[in-house]
Amino acid sequence: MMYRKKDIGIILIGVIFIAIFITLGNESYAKEKAKIPDAQILVIYSDEADNSTISQVKDIVEILTYQSFKVSFAKASDCMGELKRYSYILCYNLDSYPTSILEELNQLELKSKMAAKKNQSKYKVLFIGNDFLKEYLGYTKRDSNYISENKSVGKLTYEFSNNVKKEGLVRETSFSFLRKPSDYTNGKIVVGNTTGYFAASSGFITHIPVANLNNKIVRAAFTKEVAKWKWPYKGDPHPYAQYMVINEVYPFQDPEKLLKIIKLMIQEEEPFVISVMPIYSNGDYPAMQQFAEVLRYAQANGGAIIMHSPLNQMTTFNKSLMLDKITTAFQIYMNQGVYPVALEVPHNWIFNTDTIEILKHFRTIFTTNEDDEQLNESINMNTNRVYKDGHQWVSPVTTLDDLGTSYTKVSSTAVYINMLEDMDTITNKIEACQSSFVPLKSLWDIEQSFWTNKDLMEYKNHIMMVNGKKVKIQYEKSEGKKDFQYNRNMLRRFSKDLSLENRKLIIAVIIVSLLFVSFIIIARYYNRQKYFLHKNKD
Repeated sequence: MMYRKKDIGIILIGVIFIAIFITLGNESYAKEKAKIPDAQILVIYSDEADNSTISQVKDIVEILTYQSFKVSFAKASDCMGELKRYSYILCYNLDSYPTSILEELNQLELKSKMAAKKNQSKYKVLFIGNDFLKEYLGYTKRDSNYISENKSVGKLTYEFSNNVKKEGLVRETSFSFLRKPSDYTNGKIVVGNTTGYFAASSGFITHIPVANLNNKIVRAAFTKEVAKWKWPYKGDPHPYAQYMVINEVYPFQDPEKLLKIIKLMIQEEEPFVISVMPIYSNGDYPAMQQFAEVLRYAQANGGAIIMHSPLNQMTTFNKSLMLDKITTAFQIYMNQGVYPVALEVPHNWIFNTDTIEILKHFRTIFTTNEDDEQLNESINMNTNRVYKDGHQWVSPVTTLDDLGTSYTKVSSTAVYINMLEDMDTITNKIEACQSSFVPLKSLWDIEQSFWTNKDLMEYKNHIMMVNGKKVKIQYEKSEGKKDFQYNRNMLRRFSKDLSLENRKLIIAVIIVSLLFVSFIIIARYYNRQKYFLHKNKD
């Protein structure tokens, strides 16, 4: 049977369309199948999680981000069929989930046992909370492997370092513990007549019975234990340092007090950081000149400068405007010989795509406990996208006492010192940091870099380059201008003149009032002499 050329052409076109359709279909299926991004750790939470639970999950993601782990997180039903893609799985307080997830975990446990016999990498699962662990052990016919205590309050004792212990109360609806954990236990929780652990491991399973990370001792202990869980070697994870940060310093604050704190740091020969607030104009004013001179003195004597992000007052966040403000503020400081090396931001900046774009400009990021209330978290963010930019993170310490020092060293932390605190409190914090088992570190000992709309800074091997030119970090006393011209506009001049006139008016009122009171006193004196004394004589 012979085909015409026209028929052959139609057939070829049809075959091509079918091939394209199959290819696109496969790609679409692959995209549909891979709902959750690849990561080192998968965090699973309940299908019917409330806002409080999701907030706790994001706290976990934040802690893991500071430890430089790539994390994805999703509801249990979205994770079905995906678990085998992740070597580390964290199940957070699950109470609503497809029952088939129990079988998926069981299959991973069997694979993990086989891998252990061959000395191959294996799966690990961390259960946070109690009910889901009991369900899983029951599903795998191990009901006798745990004990439960039907009480809601326990006493936690946790040792963060040799002879450094903290205690506190913890609450759960009920407590469960692995009966005989074979590999590892740490911490102690006493509930009624039962003494359990804070963290324990038996092969595939690691368990932490307390889920409330708003409890500070729980958060600190969890931070240490999750790093231990992820550490693939024997011994403790790599230690990190803490930084002493004089926080949120404004140019109009007391320069003498700031200088006093700086001199104390220098005298103690300890590294320190000063977080300055951004300014956008009047960088040549005498007050700013004096402030910059103090910062240059600190900078030349071991202190590093970082800048707090501009305060966000935008109802709709504009990343271009925010970056313009950062650019202006950095230029004003650098024009005064002050070179900020890092950016400080509210901690919820790591969950917004626009702020993540801004963070890309900086190698080192300090975070604070404050929330940017105007900032909305990006929807459909189910992984810590900020991880891929490779930042050097410094998170705020989890404070367990009035001294505010760090009790964990599994990630870099910042001890924030408030300029408004009295000198005794500040001195006590400095001494506590010095005696802490977590070492102090200088920002000048690590590489730094940033780029803004107009400038590029690179710091490496103790050499700083700004826009390709080497700059010296040194201090030279400057002579302030006594006849500084403020170049005020008409409104400012009018305000200044009005202020002077008001001052003159107040002085005049005080003088007139004093004269008036004097005349009254004199008049009363003469009236008394004239009338009352004469009357007494009569």
